[in-house]
Amino acid sequence: MSILADKTDYRVLRIITKSLKQLEEINDLNLKVTKVDDFEISLATNMLKSVLDNNAQVINITSTG
Repeated sequence: MSILADKTDYRVLRIITKSLKQLEEINDLNLKVTKVDDFEISLATNMLKSVLDNNAQVINITSTG
């Protein structure tokens, strides 16, 4: 069970990024998967990308002088 918080830990985002890279290897290695599995992998990929998009880091740039 996860611990819910106001902000997702950076470590979680790193794990998700690593997971996405591994899922992309399926296409890069030309591995065969069924149509249903391909759909589920795409769905999982999109959901993980959504987590990253929802936790984008904002950088404030202020000019001096």
